[in-house]
This record gives sequence, C-alpha cells and structure tokens, in this order.
Amino acid sequence: MRLAWANVRVSAVRTAMVAVPVIVLASGCSAGGSGTAMGSGSFTVAVVPGIENAPLSVASEEGLFQQHGLDVTIKKYSSLSLEYQALASGQVQIAAGDYTDFFYEQSTGHVSLRLIADGYDAAANSMEILTLPGSNVTTAQRLDTAGQVATPPSALPSLDNTGLPYNIETLAADEVLQDDGVSTSTVDWDAMPEQDMISALRNHQVGAILATEPYILEAEEQLGAVEVADVTSGVTSGLPMSGYFSLASYANANAANVQAFQAALDQAQSDCAQRGPVQTVLPGLTDISKDDAALVTLGTYPTSLNVGQVQRVAALMYDSGMTSSEVNVSS
Repeated sequence: MRLAWANVRVSAVRTAMVAVPVIVLASGCSAGGSGTAMGSGSFTVAVVPGIENAPLSVASEEGLFQQHGLDVTIKKYSSLSLEYQALASGQVQIAAGDYTDFFYEQSTGHVSLRLIADGYDAAANSMEILTLPGSNVTTAQRLDTAGQVATPPSALPSLDNTGLPYNIETLAADEVLQDDGVSTSTVDWDAMPEQDMISALRNHQVGAILATEPYILEAEEQLGAVEVADVTSGVTSGLPMSGYFSLASYANANAANVQAFQAALDQAQSDCAQRGPVQTVLPGLTDISKDDAALVTLGTYPTSLNVGQVQRVAALMYDSGMTSSEVNVSS
C-alpha cells in the first residue's frame, strides 16, 4: 500500500466502500451506435475542453444526439471546480472530468453521483514528465535536483504538506515514480495551468513539467523537450483518466435520457477509434493546428465501461491517502 501523500498511516483494514452506482444501457440497447435507446427533451453537458472529450464534440457535430431524441448543449468551463459547482447546483445535468475529483466528492458525502460512462483512458506517452535538452535531470531519480516541477492544478483541497496537487495526473505520476524508487515528497512541485508550463520551462522558472497532450507535443516542437518519465505506462498502463457523471437525482428521474446519451456517446467513441474524427474536432478543443492534431499521442475512448479498470483509480486514491474510504464503482 503506497502512502506517499498521506500524513498518517491508513489502517490495513479497509473501511467500508463508498458507492458510486453505475448506470448501464438497458437491455436491447447495444454499444457502438447500434442501440435504439431513445430519449426526449434537452439537457446540458459541462466540459473543460480537451482531448478527453473529443467524442462528445463528434457526437454533437455528427447529429448523434438528435438521432437518439436528445437536444444536448455542450457548455465549456475554464476549470473543473466551476464545472462541478454547475453540476451540483443543477445548472448542468451531466459533467465530464477527472475521476479523482468526482470520486473525492462522492467519498466525502458532498453529493450523490452516478457514473454514466468512461470517457478517456491513458495510453503510453499520453502523459510525461519533460525537461529541457541538456538538463542534468536525465532520470526520474534526479527529479529532486530539478528545482520546481510544474504540475496541472487541482480542484481538490491539499491533504498533506508535500505540495503535490491531487488529480489524475499526479496520482499516475506518484504510482510510476514510487515504482521506480522515487518518493514524490522529495520533489518540489508547483501547480500551474498547463498552458503556462511551456513558457515556465523555457524561462527556467521550473526545471521540469508534468504534461498531457497537446502540451507534450508543443513542448517538444517549441523547446526540444525530452522525456524524463512516461507516467502512463507500466503500472499505470490503460489507467482511466476521465468519465461522465450526473447527480443521482437526475439519473433516477431521467433514465431514458441517460440511456440515450450513453448510446450516442458510445457510437461517437467507437467512431473515434479512427483518428480522422478526433483530428477534426481537436483544434476547437485545444487551440492546436490541424497539422498538430494529426501528431498528438492519443489515449483511448472506451466503448464500454470496464468497472474493474475504473476501480483502479479509486483504489489508488485510497492507497495514497486522497480518500479515507475506497469508492466502490460497481456498488
């Protein structure tokens, strides 16, 4: 059990799991767009634009929601905390985002959530720790000499004094670094927006960055940045990164709409197994060029929910001390 981020040891006997019931397609409705699930009416889906929600844009642009009887508005937010607040207050009905944030809110009893769909899973080289060419930080074991290491910010409160923000990126990094014999507590972490990381690295404000795509590609193109560690391979290979959630009250009262949304999204995620649809929508989600959209390293867009895989995230959160009880995804 890894406890690199916890101030106190977690008991070896796990506390009762916190349930996050999973809403599955009704019988007769199959994944991959061949289902006949039909809804009615309109609702809003909240996102922080990024590669992970490309299928949502594809479903909207290809009219897949309309084919399932839905009028879906996609509303963009600048941060996951604002997105979550909109979901909790009922301003939006479904929200897409980092599993760690939603599982944390469920585990603390702040809200009762339903997991609607798995949105995006990691692939090798889709998240890396990078530094400048010529840096003396050539291995993960030398990160403690890098000065500050930039990480994406977190919507979660800090649970210890290591300075490491709690999110899916740092959760994966901690697992990989620990497996490589590196304690994250020895690294000087600095949370900042990912769009600011490249300039911070260029200007030597930080010695390394923990980045996702498309910022990995931009750092390589603009700075010749080199990889210190791939944090989405080995022990974190295929780690689920983000999913789609609703409030339990909405899912219970609108089962047909939830199932229709699932069916449309499943079809879009199946379409996104080919790069073409993803490349088409990425410039509008990430402000990268069409040429760069063809070069970024993509994770995978699952067409079905593997509960055991998503449970890996909840288990890592518990083992690291992010939550005091392990969220039970399958419930």
